[in-house]
Amino acid sequence: MNHKNQAREIEAGAATSSRRHALAVMLGALGWLPGALAAAETGKTVRLAISDSLVSDVNINDARAAMTIWLKRVSVDLKVVVDFSSKVFDTAEDIVRRARSGQFDVVALNVVEYRQIAETLDPTQIVSETGAAALEEYLLLVKRNKGIQHLGDLRGRRLLTLKGPRMGLATPWLSNVLDEGRFGQTEQFFDSVIVETKASRVVLPLFFGQADAGLTSKRSFDMMCELNPQVGKELITIAGSPPMIPWVFAFRKNYHDLSQASFAKVYSNLHTSVSGRQLSTLFQIGELTVRDISCLASALSVLDAADRARARRGAGTRKG
Repeated sequence: MNHKNQAREIEAGAATSSRRHALAVMLGALGWLPGALAAAETGKTVRLAISDSLVSDVNINDARAAMTIWLKRVSVDLKVVVDFSSKVFDTAEDIVRRARSGQFDVVALNVVEYRQIAETLDPTQIVSETGAAALEEYLLLVKRNKGIQHLGDLRGRRLLTLKGPRMGLATPWLSNVLDEGRFGQTEQFFDSVIVETKASRVVLPLFFGQADAGLTSKRSFDMMCELNPQVGKELITIAGSPPMIPWVFAFRKNYHDLSQASFAKVYSNLHTSVSGRQLSTLFQIGELTVRDISCLASALSVLDAADRARARRGAGTRKG
């Protein structure tokens, strides 16, 4: 089987699985509607915002259907009305605007977006995945025996980089690696940077010698190696990131209308209901737990370092 067929099979399988899980969620919805109506009678409402950056690699209609049905389940469990946008998912610009005007009570977003509005959020109540499932590592991969042994050997080469809900910290991390080595900015160091939305489109071209380097997650690379063990033998890591949490749920500051602990518990019990299990499969969400801001220390330090590097470059440009 050639590499194009391999990639097509992987992508087709993921799409089919996504549609099946969304359908399963929808079929189970009718039994919850009376409970959702009863919840509305309490008069309590929690306003929820969800960043569209968390659904960039799934079918948006599947994602909306699954999330809408599960939120009805949440309404029943909490005996409140969960108020969310009719389009379900908000852009990063929407999230920032709504945060600064106090238009939501809880938000699901990536850590880059979190940092933009951190001053509006409660640092003591952050919901993320538990254990190793919460963490993402990024790898800069090259093919073995191509004469690339050090980062500097990639100057003027072609880079493929994966884009996805858990990849938001990869670009600033790589920028920091290049800055530490005094190699300059990513776009100037590499001859070209091509963004792909499927791991197969990053790993397989690298494996077949059609690209010089690939930036992906360790999770995605491990999956590709399971599908094709030869990939793991031929591709090597030239740089790797520390483990970081890439996305979270967070509450706005001074939110007291609903117990944060009870709301977080519903998320933490995601796998105890059929709807929750279907949603977790669709979005690849593991078991959730409540933490505080310290869980984001490594991720925020990467973003801080990237900001300092940009500031130094900006200062150097102005002096010139």
